[in-house]
Amino acid sequence: MEPDHHNNSKLKNVPDTKNQHNAVQLKGNYQFILNWYKLNGRNLLDEEVLDGLQINTLMKILGNPIWNDIYHCWAVENKHMPNLQPYTKHKFNPDKFTYFIEVYHNN
Repeated sequence: MEPDHHNNSKLKNVPDTKNQHNAVQLKGNYQFILNWYKLNGRNLLDEEVLDGLQINTLMKILGNPIWNDIYHCWAVENKHMPNLQPYTKHKFNPDKFTYFIEVYHNN
């Protein structure tokens, strides 16, 4: 019996992750917001706009995650913190807080 390829027809619309790096080379303005929450908490404790961070730099730090070029939010892992620290006044404290970065593409 042959595999049913019709069920996978939508896969051709999924961006190729190898080409994601090229996708983030787009021109435009981006806003980066660092959010932090108390560990196991649901309420936003604070946020900071990250000035000086470039989308290509963020993608490299995060390991080139999937990016839709409009809006996205990624969890900041401990391994990302040393590379992101120069862009924030907030001192990362992974023992107390969980962090996320939101990115908006502003035209």
